[in-house]
Amino acid sequence: MDLSSSPLDGAVSGSALTTLATPEEAAAFDAFLRDAPFAAYQQTRAWAAAAPASARRGWRWFFHHDAHGPIGAAVIRTTRLGFGRWLATIQRGPVVHDPARFAETLSALLDALRDAGCCTVQLAPRVRGRALPVMTEALRGYGFAPLPHDQQSLHQATGIVWLDKPEEDVLAGFRQRARRALRSAQRAGITVRTATGARDLAAYQRVLDDFAAARPGYDISGQPDAHGQAALVAACGGDLLLAERDGVAIGAHGFVRQADEAIWLSLATSDRDGVSPGYPLLWEAMRRARAQGCAGYDLAGLPLDEPQDAGEAGRAQFKSAFAPHRRVMPPMQMAVLDPLAHHLLFGARQAYRAWRRRG
Repeated sequence: MDLSSSPLDGAVSGSALTTLATPEEAAAFDAFLRDAPFAAYQQTRAWAAAAPASARRGWRWFFHHDAHGPIGAAVIRTTRLGFGRWLATIQRGPVVHDPARFAETLSALLDALRDAGCCTVQLAPRVRGRALPVMTEALRGYGFAPLPHDQQSLHQATGIVWLDKPEEDVLAGFRQRARRALRSAQRAGITVRTATGARDLAAYQRVLDDFAAARPGYDISGQPDAHGQAALVAACGGDLLLAERDGVAIGAHGFVRQADEAIWLSLATSDRDGVSPGYPLLWEAMRRARAQGCAGYDLAGLPLDEPQDAGEAGRAQFKSAFAPHRRVMPPMQMAVLDPLAHHLLFGARQAYRAWRRRG
């Protein structure tokens, strides 16, 4: 994939959308996103390269400056809606270093998107703590409103396991259920190691495929394949791990670094004899993330309220065994830039997707 351009790229007067035409500008863009306090892997050009491709989708870059340097940036996924209009989706962005300048960045972003033919924008910045009310108020002021629950493409609540302590204290903080499962896995001969080379990536992919085939109701269509995950880890930091028993891969887990935390990227297992490889995979990932200097491990989602189905309940029960700290972030939100095009084109898209779900 050519990350320097997309079919929607074009010079727009006064626009902060950019083709990152020079190596220097591309490097500055990447560094700004990487070094932000609320960095996210979805806000990297590496994610644009790794994410599953679609004929209707592309990528654009937003980079906002003043006379003193960069202020804000975003990796924007574009979806063609027809008649030159398109939907912008900005997962975990836009990104700023100073939350006080988020409103200014948001204003410049919306102007740039509108000028470039975007009729609808959906976004959810990765933010917490004291910056949360500042950025939430800016979103409200520019007309953003949360999407309905069934249209949320990102988790709003997650769990953080803190790693900024001795390893034995991290382990002691788990619930007894997790520590018991780790001992059972060790007695069963389950081992965990890094996936390296083509053969290991093929084994990693087989585990992912088998896991998906056994759970047809669990949508992982937005997840990169093993090669995409490996490329993302190589660009951002992290690791891909394989769990084995008797020389056979029975589990796979990947995590990627963002700012001073690691985040769960994928986890797939084949339980054998009642012993789950998920526990040693996640514990080994935490150990490696801690060794890489990460202060926390993001479990990539917990139910905001009650679990919606048995699958979500099972995943929540597994994650709760590690006694995570609960964190709530802004939901995915939407603003309309061109009301007529939004009503006709985005409305038609939503009606078609609803029809597909019913079918």
